[in-house]
Amino acid sequence: MRVKTFEATSMQEALNVIKQDMGEDAFILSTRTRRRKDPLGPGGEAVIEVTAAVDDPLPSAGPPPLPLPVNGTYALRPPLPARTQEFQPAPPGLQGLPGKADVAARPAPPPPPLDLQPLRRELLEIKGAVEALKEQETRNKTILRELDQMKAQLTRIQKQGMPQAQLQLPPAMLGLYGELVANDVDPLIALRLCEYTQRTLLEAGGDAEVDPEKARLFMRRVIADFIPVASPIQLEPGRIRVAALVGPTGVGKTTTIAKLAAYAKLELKQKVALVTLDTFRVAAVDQLQQYAEILQVPLHVALTVEDLRSAMRFYHDRALVLIDTAGHSPKDSEVQGQLRRLLDELPEVETHLVLSATTKPRDLADIAQRFEPLRPGRIIFTKLDETSTYGPLLTTLVRVKRPLSYLGTGQEVPKDLETATSRRVADLILPPVPGGV
Repeated sequence: MRVKTFEATSMQEALNVIKQDMGEDAFILSTRTRRRKDPLGPGGEAVIEVTAAVDDPLPSAGPPPLPLPVNGTYALRPPLPARTQEFQPAPPGLQGLPGKADVAARPAPPPPPLDLQPLRRELLEIKGAVEALKEQETRNKTILRELDQMKAQLTRIQKQGMPQAQLQLPPAMLGLYGELVANDVDPLIALRLCEYTQRTLLEAGGDAEVDPEKARLFMRRVIADFIPVASPIQLEPGRIRVAALVGPTGVGKTTTIAKLAAYAKLELKQKVALVTLDTFRVAAVDQLQQYAEILQVPLHVALTVEDLRSAMRFYHDRALVLIDTAGHSPKDSEVQGQLRRLLDELPEVETHLVLSATTKPRDLADIAQRFEPLRPGRIIFTKLDETSTYGPLLTTLVRVKRPLSYLGTGQEVPKDLETATSRRVADLILPPVPGGV
């Protein structure tokens, strides 16, 4: 392993020098910020010292051995004998028949003209059949879509083992139940929502049957009441606010950090700093460094507790410090323990657990439970633009009992980040009918 220390005026400059000198596989061991000594005064230019390392490449095994020679040549088998172009004379008694050379010398008769009419007719018939199928498919598109939805609802009910005897609901409520289950809401939660809606409406109106429109409107309000939401990150004059994003790999923590930083810097006109605890590879820092340069905000790489303390002292005048953490498997207890020791140095840190809306519903609850040692106080759901079912949001929030802070709806910075509202989530879980409420 090669270890080397580099000095630069910015993190991006240091990363570029490390890449040129040690390659893309280099990783950061430590980083610190200091000021050069100035002979004319007490303070000098701020510089960054970055210590990096790279594993030595394995020795080359050399070129592959040549194949063994066969009959004086390097090949798998001897070459085939050359084909002769001469013909043997005809045996006695067959001298009068034309030989191969005589046949080849004669001009070939012209081929008869091809009749393409049958082929044209077949092609026209095939084309007509295809067009007819397309028209039929267009006419039946709506019916097929409804059948697919009904099939999906029945399949989900059967997989969950929900006996039909428990669904003692009128048709209006049964339809709402089917919509919720089709949107991947947990069947038991969907059933409780339907039962509560039916009971409340019957007690209020006294009618024997529940009106479908009233039932839908009321259930949307009930769902909104079920969704706990938190206010966005609050910035106060003269006080530093520290927020950390944790979560598994690939959920979009770094992109969400960039969105939050861009909003605070560009919209709120606040001073922002970024800190990353993800130092496994140089490339892991590079993406956040690019965002930092675009937004013109500083970035500090912290590897140890002392690095983190130094960063907090250095950025004491900032309104917001956002901390990006390494994505890791929730089963990796060693990495999670190291991350917890770092975050324990920040008693007032606001920790957000970042989850992807594309994750399977059963995995969401498991991930939230495994990240519980980091004590996240809020949840951010990302990648809403990459899924077609939003029921797992409701199921997870009901089970985890943590408020929802933000919703990520795409990759564009900072546009595709929304402050979470219960009404917005209710629209995703049970969309309003066209022209309705």
